[in-house]
Amino acid sequence: MAYQSLGIGSSLNDGTGDTLRSGGSKINDNFSEIYTLIGDGESLSSGISSSATVITLTAPTISGAVGGTQTSATITTLTTTTVNGTTLNGGTCAVAAGSITDSSGAISFGNENLTTTGTLTSGNLTCGTITSTGASIVFEGATADAHETTITVTDPTADRTITVPNETGTLLTTGTSDTVDSTMLKSASTLLIVNSSGSTLKTVIGAGS
Repeated sequence: MAYQSLGIGSSLNDGTGDTLRSGGSKINDNFSEIYTLIGDGESLSSGISSSATVITLTAPTISGAVGGTQTSATITTLTTTTVNGTTLNGGTCAVAAGSITDSSGAISFGNENLTTTGTLTSGNLTCGTITSTGASIVFEGATADAHETTITVTDPTADRTITVPNETGTLLTTGTSDTVDSTMLKSASTLLIVNSSGSTLKTVIGAGS
């Protein structure tokens, strides 16, 4: 309804203004619309409510707690938003200072790329192919101390593949101080130790499983 102004005439008591009944009707209609838009039709609400589809607030300052439950809403654009509070809840997901948790026990980022310039700390990690842009992988071990094991690679000049066999065993390195014996070789395998001229110095016959 459009605002209805009272006809007050051109001059005092000229008889051209609204009658008392007509003026009172306009006042009632105007207040009825106000009480319907920002109340329940009989009393005003403590906040703003409206059945209109769009409410435009130009550069507002909104303070205080938002009560009730929002069942459906779409926020098109938030240029700069600061949420002050302990926890931001979205469904079963909770975002708090320094953590993202979900009561379902799982958080999925879908088919998205995650980038960080910091350190990723994890418990058990299950993933597909790992591509590292660094030269080393460092293992802390079960005890966090000053000692780590580092696997490093020489800068490759072509694609290289090192295959770990489908078996249980211990990897040998050039720094191995233990004696290489037959139990380190599978049964029916033979290790020939030769000198620089190719002559066999020792033969080890595998006796392992």
